[in-house]
Amino acid sequence: MTVQLERAITEQAWTNPRFRELLRTDPKEALAELGVEVPDGIEVDVRIQERNTLYYLIPPLRGDAPARGGVNQIDLWRSADMFCWILPEKLKVSLLAMRRAFREHSEVRDDA
Repeated sequence: MTVQLERAITEQAWTNPRFRELLRTDPKEALAELGVEVPDGIEVDVRIQERNTLYYLIPPLRGDAPARGGVNQIDLWRSADMFCWILPEKLKVSLLAMRRAFREHSEVRDDA
């Protein structure tokens, strides 16, 4: 069975204090340890959920003026009930590529 990227990130954060801290301080390096290269120009901001914290995401402005009505530029992806990605819609392709890279990296490790 192939482990999903989100599950691997979560399990490592739960069980490996060094990896958990790396997620906070250098998430690109943490992902690199899992065989995932974050494309240039994409930033990763990992928030490790606390039980006493309410998280609120303010979407980016559309152009120069505040958006009127609904903002349809942010997508929310869930992996089971364990992990959420909140990302601009145009980054979906990059996320899919990162998930594929992790899957391929995991398969190589499993075969070794």
